[in-house]
Amino acid sequence: MIKQNPLVMIPGPTPVAEPIRQAMSVQTYGHTYGGFVSIYKECLAGLKTIFQADHMIVIGGAGTLSMEMALINTLKAGDDLLVISHGLFGDRFVPMAKAFGIQVEALTCPPGERVPLAEIEAKLAAKKYAAVTLTHVDTSSGTLGQAKEVGELAKKYDTLYILDGVCASAGIPEPMKEYGVDVIVTTCQKAFGTPPGLTMVAFSDKALARREALGSVAGYYTDWKNWLPIMENPSLYFATPPVNHIVALNESIKIILQEGLEARYARHERIGRSFRAGLAALGLQTVTQASALAPTLSVILYPEGVEDAAFRAAMEQYDVFVAGGVGALKGKIFRVGHMGNICINELVMTLYAIERALTTVGFAVTAGAGVGAAWQEWHKG
Repeated sequence: MIKQNPLVMIPGPTPVAEPIRQAMSVQTYGHTYGGFVSIYKECLAGLKTIFQADHMIVIGGAGTLSMEMALINTLKAGDDLLVISHGLFGDRFVPMAKAFGIQVEALTCPPGERVPLAEIEAKLAAKKYAAVTLTHVDTSSGTLGQAKEVGELAKKYDTLYILDGVCASAGIPEPMKEYGVDVIVTTCQKAFGTPPGLTMVAFSDKALARREALGSVAGYYTDWKNWLPIMENPSLYFATPPVNHIVALNESIKIILQEGLEARYARHERIGRSFRAGLAALGLQTVTQASALAPTLSVILYPEGVEDAAFRAAMEQYDVFVAGGVGALKGKIFRVGHMGNICINELVMTLYAIERALTTVGFAVTAGAGVGAAWQEWHKG
């Protein structure tokens, strides 16, 4: 039997706030209806504000599609690409690039660590790359990439900079002009807090010039040039957009801008600190190094003797869903997303469920320790 109101604390989809859920449930508009066209334009303008973007494309798809669109529209077969990877999702750029004949090299590191900036600079200094990719937050390891610093290196070595913002956008700053980012690829179901279904790509004039220089590309639905006229005038037709999803995203953007970007980013930092204070009080550790912790999720090592499936099943009994590990960390960790439109109440519920689930599977904890520590950290501001 499907439970009606579980608290979903995975790294996406994240809990959907009631105003966004109501927006999603509106009567489906015709995609060329004037009222919807206005909503689409407002949505795109809001995203340009959030990202400092010159251009914005929002269409039906997943975050993986946005990654593919970035590669197709900025690189051709034979071009050299440097991938900076902090986990499974950074790694995905490699087979994706190879599928299009792009020559790809990857810099990797152990889970929870960061690729040193010195290694990145050594690569960029030794060889001319057409582009470099960085996953801002790798959802598998919880590692926060050094987005601004990599942008400075990309500028120094005149390399196009592609940032995967899927688990960061709207929760962690990504000012394109300030950071020197040329393309941000992202989606809607994480810190934006809407149901899954949208691909979002923000890009600079420099990236668009690269697309123009390529001539033709190995894509049709994925070709920026087929979508840009629609983004300028959504009453035109190329392919039917997911109308209700765009209405919901527009409501999310209103919430984000009303909260204020700086306040929203500060709230995510505060949430991350508070949750990890609760984890520490329970004797739990993150796989991610302290210097690389992302505000949007935590990747937590299981104590010795705690079995993955049993623990997550116990969590579900207490109506809280957390995610298991993927890739090299599968079975060793569990992942908790704490991003979007949540606050301290959801953290308290999650930590309480963690306390009960650990007790259920035979790991002794002090009742209320995690919740109390999180509250104390939260009230520090």
